[in-house]
Order: sequence, then structure tokens, then C-alpha cells
Amino acid sequence: MRKFTFYLATLFIAVNNPVSAEQHDCVTLNQDVAHIEQLAKSGQYRKLTSSATSSKKPLSFDYQLSRSFDEYLKFAKQKIVNENPKAGLTCPIETGVTKALNKSVESLVVADLVAPFELTVTDNNKGVLLIHGLTDSPYLFHDLASFYYSQGFNVRTLLLPGHGTAPDALTDVEYQQWQIATEFAINKMQQDFKQVYLGGFSTGGALILDYLLTNSTKSVSFKAEQLKGVMLWAPASKAKSKFAWAAGVVDWLPFLDYTHKGADIDFAKYESFPLNAGAQVHALMNALTDKLVVNKNIPDIPLLTITSEVDSTIETQSTIELLTAWHNAPNRQSSALDELFYFGQPNSLSQLPKSYQRVLAQCDSTKHNYCSNIVNVAHTSVTNSPTNPHYGWQGSYRNCETTFGSEHYQSCKTTKQVTLGETTAENLTKYPNLQRLTFNPNFEQMTQVITEFIHKTQ
Repeated sequence: MRKFTFYLATLFIAVNNPVSAEQHDCVTLNQDVAHIEQLAKSGQYRKLTSSATSSKKPLSFDYQLSRSFDEYLKFAKQKIVNENPKAGLTCPIETGVTKALNKSVESLVVADLVAPFELTVTDNNKGVLLIHGLTDSPYLFHDLASFYYSQGFNVRTLLLPGHGTAPDALTDVEYQQWQIATEFAINKMQQDFKQVYLGGFSTGGALILDYLLTNSTKSVSFKAEQLKGVMLWAPASKAKSKFAWAAGVVDWLPFLDYTHKGADIDFAKYESFPLNAGAQVHALMNALTDKLVVNKNIPDIPLLTITSEVDSTIETQSTIELLTAWHNAPNRQSSALDELFYFGQPNSLSQLPKSYQRVLAQCDSTKHNYCSNIVNVAHTSVTNSPTNPHYGWQGSYRNCETTFGSEHYQSCKTTKQVTLGETTAENLTKYPNLQRLTFNPNFEQMTQVITEFIHKTQ
């Protein structure tokens, strides 16, 4: 009853105080709760722009290795401009990446921030490729890209098909399209740089491992000696939900395309979640698991993994099993370099081989006042710095989607002393207005671990 009353109240406010999107930029859009409810109902930002759904053929890219990465970047940016309903929305979010690309904060729009990018240094010897996760965009790597760039790396990011535009784009995508894009990006890295590191968050991590297991023995473009290391943030191994397998079946039902319909005001990530997206990543994870079981020639490339014990998206123990299988492969000479940066208790790592290097994350409350507000580290937080202007401690966006439509939503969006953590049933019972954590409280410690990993693997 309280939920229904809250909905009626917000609907009344929205109808009697209409606010157009033009009155907002990407920052103020997050702060108008009544307008957010209105947007969720209309689905304005869930749908591709009319030009993308008209008879005019949407932009496509052939992912041929003869194409330059710059050609790919131009294609991706234009596709975002054509299909993203927020593409031209003013977005004064300045990051290390926007500075490196010489973009003034006054000129920034959403398309600039979700587009894939390349940061180049004078030394073309080494590069790192970063691949985002499901429903995300390359913005999720702005902080880490700035870090790698400061360490002398050429940095590239990839935009997975169906991303960077609107959630409707994920209603008919297939994971094989992600594999094709990933293969192109990795092969271009090996073509253009002598030393290559690969980094992936969630689905991006699964795609990298899938590529390595698929191409290590058959692809003429694969050059293992160039690949110095793989870095994974909360890699997709197995869905936390026991019903993830059903997504593909349910997706066949008419008029049932989404498990959740949000307002999609987060410029960098879809808030609405299409059933097909879950079905595709589930199929990808199953394919990866099958390849790991049958492949007797696991590439001799060291892994650095950053993950949390408490994760409501991915089953962490399945990730531990995946890392163990990779680590124990008989043909590997670099297993001693495998490392885990872990948000959790050491006793939950009992299944991990004792030879596996591990570092436990420690939030220093004497240096950071946000430590006391955080109950645990969420799946959505591992790649972002506390200083991130959008997702950070004082950032403009709060992830409150779990409480959307309830009386707790507005409290989550506006309360000064909100609790941050993962959206587990236990946490939501204890903290009804919980904000899902979107930044890594141990970002500085993590980058130190990454620096050491790079030093050892080079």
C-alpha cells in the first residue's frame, strides 16, 4: 500500500509540474525524482531514436582486420549520435580522459563520454585494451584509462554491439556479435603494439578469456608472446541468479522484453535490463565454462583479478573455480604471477590454490570518511575511483534502481547519510534505502597492485 501511495504521489507531481528533458543536463537529470518517474513511464530513453528504427539502414561495421582502429572509433561515435536519445544532452563531466582528448568541459555531451576512445603516447611499444560489461559503456574505464595512460600506455576501449545507445538495442543482440568485436579489437592490438595487456570488466572479462581459449591454437593473428597479462574486474563466470537460464525462454513471450524498466537517466549505463541481454551473457558464460573444461592448451598468460566476495550479479565462488582451473593448467609457466585483489574475508578463499598470490583490500577510515558508510563492495563499483565525478563518493549519480517505485527510492536519491553496498536481500532488509556502491573505495591500493603486476609481467 505504501508503495502504491508513493507512486500516486510522484505521478501527481509529474503531471502537475512537467519538466522537459531540455531543461536538464546529464547531472541535473539525476536530481529530479518526479521527472525520473515520468521518464520511466514514457520509456523515452529506453528506445532508440526514430532514425535508428526507421526504414533507413542502421550503421554497421565489418570488423575486418584491414580496417584501422580509427575507422572503428569514427563508426562507433556516429552510431551513438544516430541512435542514442541522450547523445546530444549537455554533460559537463570532466575526467582524465576528456582532458587527454582535449575536450573542454563546456562542450561535452553524452556521446563524448560513452564513445570508445584511444589515448596515444609517443612510445608505441605497449598498449592496453579495456572492454566494458553488460549494459555499460567505455565511460566505466575513464578512471583506469587515465591511470594506464599516466603509466606510459597507449589505451584503447571497445564498445560492445548493442551498447552506448539505448536498452532496446540489447533486445535482439547476440553474444556472437560481442565475440566478433572483441576478436577485432584484440587482433588490432597485436597488430599495432609489441607489448599488449588486456583488461575486461564483467562480460568484458568473459569475452577476453573466451577469445584466448578459442584463438590460442587456431588463429594466425594470435601472438601469445605479445600478450603480457590479462586484468579482470569481477569477470562474468556464472550468474548469481539461479533463474538466469530461463531468460532466453521467457524472452520468447510476447510483450515481455524486460526484467526491469527504469528511467535510464544514467548516461553511462542502461538502467533498464532486457531479458535477451541476460540470456546472451548466460550463453556466453556457459560457452566459456565448456571451453575451459575441454581446452588442454590454456594460454600461458598471467591473470590479475579484482573481485568481491559479496556480488549480487556474479557468483564469486564460480569465479574462484575458473581462476583455479586456469592457474592449475599443466602447460603454464607463468602461474606464479597469477594474482587476486579481493574485497572480502580470507576464509572465503579456501578453494583457491595456496600458490595463488592474493591481496586483501583495506579501506583506510583514517584517510577516507566514506569507509564507515560502506557495508561491502558491489559488482558495479570495482573500476571507478572515489573521485569519479559521476560515480564517485561525491558524484552526481546514485544507483537506487533496486528501490525504484518504492517509498525508499527518493530517500536513496536524496538522503545525505545514505548507506552504500551491494544489493543483497540481507542489506536491503537492514538498509531499505541502500545505494548500490558505484566506486571502488580501494582504488588507490588497487592501482598499486596493478603497477606491480605490470612490472613483474613485463
